[in-house]
Amino acid sequence: MNTGAPSSQQPIGEAESHFIRLGYRSRDKVEYFLDDTDDTVTWQPDVYPYAAARARELGRDVLIDIGCGRASKLASLAREHPAWSFIGVDFGDNLAWCRENHAFGEWIEADLESAERLPITPSLVRRSIVVCSDVIEHLMNPGPALSLIRGLLAEGSGAAVVSTPARERRSGYDAPGPPRNPSHVREWASDEFQALLKASKFTIHYAGLTRSDDLSNGLSTQLLLLGAEGAEGTLR
Repeated sequence: MNTGAPSSQQPIGEAESHFIRLGYRSRDKVEYFLDDTDDTVTWQPDVYPYAAARARELGRDVLIDIGCGRASKLASLAREHPAWSFIGVDFGDNLAWCRENHAFGEWIEADLESAERLPITPSLVRRSIVVCSDVIEHLMNPGPALSLIRGLLAEGSGAAVVSTPARERRSGYDAPGPPRNPSHVREWASDEFQALLKASKFTIHYAGLTRSDDLSNGLSTQLLLLGAEGAEGTLR
């Protein structure tokens, strides 16, 4: 995966801006993202296969999907790995759809901007890895979701796979915002997002770029493999 990108002369922002550079405008109101698209494009097509590969390497057979939407990619993994367990976390219409339409999985309702803990048994957490694919950019406050992920890692989850748009690849480091996508609150450049993760007490084991979709094949999505700072783990 290619990590090369143009640079910016502007310094990374402070915690108050979620480490986004000065002058960027986040969206001040965003609608609930209803995951009901029926187009033929697969978005972030390599994120879940990457997560499954990490699970196999770590000997984990539980996948916890934070912000699962309608869980179409989780369903693909369930077909490939019928012996694994899958837990989807979301709220509202997306989670109701999963409960009504998927014959696999456990579906947990949680508002990712306010939930402090997830009701997942410790034995399952210790068999798991976490995936959070293109969710953070939809949240007004990413802090609670990052805290949930970090908490799962601290409880024994083997790793977290996180993806989010790479602003420097889509609109440029110094794009003023808000994002073109009306359901995105903000989009981070790669160095900004890594600063946010480090400040949120994650250890970054891998950071690179992956395909945004399987039509253009453009490398404009960040892909990161995370552990919890200070937590014992098997990642190297």
